[in-house]
Amino acid sequence: MTFRLLPLARTFLVCSLVVVLISPQIVSAQNKVVQPSELKSAIARSAATRQKNLDQVRTFFSSKPIQTALSTTGIGGERLERSVSSLSDADLAKLAERTQRIQNDFAAGALSTQELTYIVIALAAAVLVLVVVAA
Repeated sequence: MTFRLLPLARTFLVCSLVVVLISPQIVSAQNKVVQPSELKSAIARSAATRQKNLDQVRTFFSSKPIQTALSTTGIGGERLERSVSSLSDADLAKLAERTQRIQNDFAAGALSTQELTYIVIALAAAVLVLVVVAA
């Protein structure tokens, strides 16, 4: 016994199957749309974080003990400033965290002036190497 569908019934069946199979994909695709306001706020947060990290690093390298340590190495503050500004967001965040930790340790008396000098030389060299490698 053979079962024959009318052409209209076959067309209806095919269209129904297509709608059933495609509709979950359409619904899930609509859920992944990013609203412009969300995008603007994410960009603003990222810019604010970068600026905060830049301020932290610049404050660190412009402090009196750090300037004294840098003067013994011959690394110019201007060159270091340009290098810090060109770091990626991730590298800048790591550097800002390290400089904050060093400032806290030095203020608490956990670091001597000589240790601070060595750390500053290492940080300055790391910044310059990161910039050279990134270029």
